[in-house]
Amino acid sequence: MDAAGYITPEEVRLALQKVHSEGIETNPEKALRHALADDLKPVDERGRWKPSSLVILVGVIVSALLGVFLYFSVGMSR
Repeated sequence: MDAAGYITPEEVRLALQKVHSEGIETNPEKALRHALADDLKPVDERGRWKPSSLVILVGVIVSALLGVFLYFSVGMSR
């Protein structure tokens, strides 16, 4: 702030950048991590991101379906 108590445009710009950079909605990576994180405990004891059990289940099912598809499409042709 200057001596008269007014806020300069530079200070306003820096404050807005700080507010917008911390928000989850403005950062796509943070928004995706927040959406796919575990609802009860999104961070484990070591501070690492913990995925939702639903995400893990969907990943296992998709992997199994992909494996079955590849087995019957490529494996059966030999």
